[in-house]
Amino acid sequence: MNWTPRDADPAQHHTLVDGVPAYMLSPLRAWFQDQFSYTVRGSRNYKIDRMHLYDLASRREPLVEGLRRYGTNTLFDAMTDADKLRIIDWVVYDNAGRLAGYSGGHENTKLEAILSAGSSMWKVGVRSEGAGLERRVAEGVQVAADAAMAIPGAGAILSEAWHAAFGLSPDYEEAYEKSIKAVEEAGAHAVSPKNPKATLGTMTRDMKAQGDWKLNLPTPDADAPVKMADALWMGQESRHGGNGYRKPTEWEAKNAVMLAVPLVQWFTSGAIQRRP
Repeated sequence: MNWTPRDADPAQHHTLVDGVPAYMLSPLRAWFQDQFSYTVRGSRNYKIDRMHLYDLASRREPLVEGLRRYGTNTLFDAMTDADKLRIIDWVVYDNAGRLAGYSGGHENTKLEAILSAGSSMWKVGVRSEGAGLERRVAEGVQVAADAAMAIPGAGAILSEAWHAAFGLSPDYEEAYEKSIKAVEEAGAHAVSPKNPKATLGTMTRDMKAQGDWKLNLPTPDADAPVKMADALWMGQESRHGGNGYRKPTEWEAKNAVMLAVPLVQWFTSGAIQRRP
């Protein structure tokens, strides 16, 4: 439980906030300073080479001259909120990929502590393909998603889908496509073992024809996962060419990922299987 001032409404006080509000500016500035400077014999030096790498990766107005002339604090304060989040996102990614022995993971943990304490909409997400800022979701949802994403094979694909949906620079078409691929990876071998080219579409067709794929629940709706898989497949209009093509919306992509999370877990754990 987080502390709440006595004169504050708890619901409003802990509402997630976007950007870099004033109360979060100082700790984030200090964290940013640690990422782009170091002290030797009391003299502060700037990590010019690291800023060069960011400038090359971002392909935007270079920041390296600002770092040289003004230092980390003035440079950070001069940025827009969008620019602050963009460079923080890159630093998180760079920290996660640093050579063994560098405290990149520790630095990312420090950042997450700041973001969490300030009720930031953004959190540090560590995924199979790297790390970066991701939109914060309800804790229980995140725990379930992280467990599914830790599953070998399908979990790695689901992780890519999650970051594509909830990352700072989302790709909703990628998120939807990878959600489907994660479920295919999790269940194709069980549903269609003789079909090396099985898709989620052929999987749902087979499950419907067999008629006995169910969760281990004593309820008439135990076949709900089949309907969920079918909804996930049918909702992807971006797989159609010609006039039927349409990119998924933000919420379609996010809902697709949320559908894929339990399906991956159920297929890989055997919770859904053919039952009498």
